[in-house]
Amino acid sequence: MSAYSPELIPECKETQLIRFQSRVVGLTTPARRHSMKIINLCLLISCILSGLVGIAYLGFDPLVRSLILKKLVLSNTSDTFHIWEDPPINPHLKVYFFNMTNPDEVFNGIDKPRLVEVGPYTYRQQWLKQNITWHDNGTISYKTRKIFTFVQSESCPTCNDVLDNVTTLNVPAISAYYQSRNAPFYTTWSLSGLVWGLGYKPWVTQTVHDLLWGYDEPLFSVAQTFLKDPPPFDRFGLFLLKNSSKESDLGMYSMYTGEGNPYTLSNIQSFNGNQQLKFWNSSDCNRVHGSDGASFNPYIKKGDTLWFFNDQLCRALPMVYDRSITQEGLPGLRFIPRKDVFMSEKSYPENSCFAGPNRETGDGVFDVTVCQFDTPIVLSWPHFLNAEEKYSKAVEGLKPDPQKHGFWFDIQDVTGTTLSAKARIQINMNVKKLKNFSHLSSINDTVIPILWFEEGIDQLGTDLINVLKQAATDPLQWRQYILYVLIGLLSTLTLLSLVAVAKVLANRASVAKVERVREQVENIIHGQIAGNESSAQLTQPMLGYLDSSESSRSSTATHSRTSSEGMTPPYAVITAEQRDLTPFSDSEKPSVNFSNPEV
Repeated sequence: MSAYSPELIPECKETQLIRFQSRVVGLTTPARRHSMKIINLCLLISCILSGLVGIAYLGFDPLVRSLILKKLVLSNTSDTFHIWEDPPINPHLKVYFFNMTNPDEVFNGIDKPRLVEVGPYTYRQQWLKQNITWHDNGTISYKTRKIFTFVQSESCPTCNDVLDNVTTLNVPAISAYYQSRNAPFYTTWSLSGLVWGLGYKPWVTQTVHDLLWGYDEPLFSVAQTFLKDPPPFDRFGLFLLKNSSKESDLGMYSMYTGEGNPYTLSNIQSFNGNQQLKFWNSSDCNRVHGSDGASFNPYIKKGDTLWFFNDQLCRALPMVYDRSITQEGLPGLRFIPRKDVFMSEKSYPENSCFAGPNRETGDGVFDVTVCQFDTPIVLSWPHFLNAEEKYSKAVEGLKPDPQKHGFWFDIQDVTGTTLSAKARIQINMNVKKLKNFSHLSSINDTVIPILWFEEGIDQLGTDLINVLKQAATDPLQWRQYILYVLIGLLSTLTLLSLVAVAKVLANRASVAKVERVREQVENIIHGQIAGNESSAQLTQPMLGYLDSSESSRSSTATHSRTSSEGMTPPYAVITAEQRDLTPFSDSEKPSVNFSNPEV
């Protein structure tokens, strides 16, 4: 076989194509793989931080609640005890009298009472806790002495409690008549003679100060002789016991300290050592419970029913949620008396426990004769607010207004502290016609208002407000900050997750692209090789018909002619697809010199 043998042509072409494939594969850009180490590290850190912050957010409220409840519990050394013992507040007492302008006509049965409201006469209070005693059952007993000071600047412009006179009912005289209504003739005759001898009438004109805080009353001395259960004092005043400094006149309250159960804090456990009163028909109505109004149990909810106990009301009043309020930056809940308070047993059968013989019955009034030394006193809301019309129509001069005469407590729901309060009550007397006594023989049966008062708190001191904010508002702000951090971490975690997914997809796409290029190159090369082998097989038989010399000359002539004419041999043709895939430049393109037989 000659040095320029046709059998070498396919091998030469295959060699060149293999070299071409190697160059293509070598110059092809490797699949770009994005590093995931930093992203994975960031994801791990974000997951850990998000989990920790999430746990902190979920556990924040229980932790804060536990700390607040622990701090609210009263003890000898707690900060709250000193605030409770000497509260930095000055509650007010505003009194409005009903001056009766036609007493003669009223008691002669000619006309109904004509009333003119005068006031307010405003007093500031100072509360002093006395006889404080700690008990092993988680309670503390105490007495509260209240000192009242008249404040001219907060009263009506012309009000002066010492100089102003008011005409109203003679409560001691009418009470004596009422308590002797069933007495023997000689008793009623003696009482009538005594009242006549003292120059008494069924009404009295006294100063506001005397009517409130007391004046000497000779009838009480007589009552101790004639009555089986006389009042235990010799002076009369509508608020006589409120301003008393005698230990015996002050009621003894026992209150839960919250020890063992913080949610019982501020609830009254007993009054004067008794857990039950003795005035009403059932244990539920006689039960001593609720708050004295200074504070309530912590963590109050809108659906809760709060109870306000006051010994002068002789019962506990249920209160329900009315609306949310904000005072001095502190959120709170307003509670008002439940609708059934002061309702008759006819309208509300559950109130039958307060009913009894010779007691005033009707919606909007509450007869407390049984707990006021048998004095026919009837309580109501001011101006007979929400009461039956028969009461307001029986007198003149009343204009009920829910805004002016409503009863409510604004309570900070976390600590149970009273932010402000308006406890408004009207004192009336149930005057009945009694034919045994000339003074009452002509009057029409009438529930006559004497006065109404407002006792409450306008606002708390700055120091107390700051203490309450630490428990009520500061934790809310911190929880909000934690929520913001958690949202930021979760947003970062979401963004990192999206970036990680995008990089994974990009890596997969890059690898797939390179693999496609390699497959295409291999397919082209393998196809070209197969084509060349077929061409070589067709060429070899044709060369057998020529002589070796002629073949050599013919081949040399053909080669020279094709080279001179610039024609490319078919086996050296590179297709367009191969050319597009060749990454090197024209200068780097491999050239095959077929004139050199040693190639």
